[in-house]
Amino acid sequence: MTERILILDFGSQYTQLIARAVREANVYCEIIPYSKPFEIDGNLKGIILSGSPFSVNDPNAPVIGIKDIVKDLPVLGICYGAQLTAKNYGGRVEKSSKREYGRASMTVNDETDVLMHGVSVKSQVWMSHGDSILELPEGFEVLATTDSIPVAAFKNKQDTNPLYGLQFHPEVYHSTEGNRS
Repeated sequence: MTERILILDFGSQYTQLIARAVREANVYCEIIPYSKPFEIDGNLKGIILSGSPFSVNDPNAPVIGIKDIVKDLPVLGICYGAQLTAKNYGGRVEKSSKREYGRASMTVNDETDVLMHGVSVKSQVWMSHGDSILELPEGFEVLATTDSIPVAAFKNKQDTNPLYGLQFHPEVYHSTEGNRS
C-alpha cells in the first residue's frame, strides 16, 4: 500500500489547494469530511486539519479530538485547524479586531525548527481569517508572528508526535515560501 496523508476538511475554500500542494510534493493524500470516521493504519503518516468558514467560538463549530489523533500521528492545523488546535488544548482564540485577508509579512522566530527550516526570517504569507490565536496553551511555542497577529505558526513541545499550527495558508502561491514550511 501507499503511504498517505489524510486531510480532514472543515469546509475551507482552500482544501483542494492543500491537497494539490501535498501531491506536488509527491505524497499521496486523501480528503475526507472532518466528521467521517477513519482508520489509522501503518500507511497513514499524518493528518492535516483544513481551514473553515466557521469560528472556533461558534456554538455549532465543527470539532474533533485532536489530542486523540496526535497520540498516533503527526498533525498539522492550517488556519481554522490551527485555531481549533490551540483552543482544544486550552489556548485563547478570539475575533480579530479586523478580518485579515491577503498578504502579510511573517517573521520567523525559530529558524532551527524542522517546519521553519529554510524559510526566510521575513517571508510573505497569505492570511484569510476572522479570528486570531491570542494565547497559546502551556507547552506550546510560537514559531512565527506577523505585524497583526502574535501567533502565525506554532508547535506543541509536549506530544509524542509533532503537532503544528499555521495561521497562514502555505498552499497558495501568495505564500512565497509555502512549499518550504
